[in-house]
Formats: sequence, C-alpha cells, structure tokens
Amino acid sequence: MSRVITASLLALGWVVLLAARAAGDELEAAAGAMSASMPAAPATEAPEKPEAAAPELTLANYKMEVLMIAAAAGLVANYFYGSRKNAELASVWERPIADVLQANFSTVGDGSRTLEWDSAADLLFYASGRRHC
Repeated sequence: MSRVITASLLALGWVVLLAARAAGDELEAAAGAMSASMPAAPATEAPEKPEAAAPELTLANYKMEVLMIAAAAGLVANYFYGSRKNAELASVWERPIADVLQANFSTVGDGSRTLEWDSAADLLFYASGRRHC
C-alpha cells in the first residue's frame, strides 16, 4: 500500500513540476512576442496596437490543460483506490470486535452491519443498551 501512495505522490509531484515549467515557458514566449512585435516608436506618436493572431490548434499550445487533466485523473484514481482500501481495513477491523460489541450492547449497528459509512473516509458506529453494568 505504501508503494502505491509513494508512486502516486511522485507522479503528482512530476505533474506539478511539468505544469510550472510549461506555465513559465508560455509566459516567456508571450513576453518575447510582445517585445518583438512592438517597434520602438518616437515619443510623439501613439504606438499602434498589434493585431491579435488566432492561435494555432496544436497540442503544444495546450500543455497546461493536458497536465491539469492528467492531475485530475490521478486524484480521481487515488480517491477510488483509497476508498477501496478503507473499506477493506474497516471490514478487517469489524470482524473481531463485532462479537464483543454484541455481548456488551443490546443493539449494535443498524442490524445488518456494525459500521455504517458516512463518507469515503468516515465510519459511524451505533450501540445502545449497555449490558452488565
């Protein structure tokens, strides 16, 4: 389990690093294009605004979007993997204590299970009617 967590954290770190690098490249390219397209004009004349050209539709222009989609897919995969592992751990933990709880309380859980899921990471436990006090 720790290998999967380590691998997912390393992958997420690489995605963040690549996204930062792509953002820096885009900013440098935009700054260079702005300075190259603006000729030095005398102070008396108003500088002309360059016409905005339509960007080319290539994958290189959408590096940031691709990286963000990859990061989102990684987070979704990590959520489902973690939910499954939490369910396995809860069922392993529930088996040995269920008999002890049944012996000490008159009502445990909702009748079908001892633990009830509140969210992917939270479990609820209900017991009522303490015996042998």
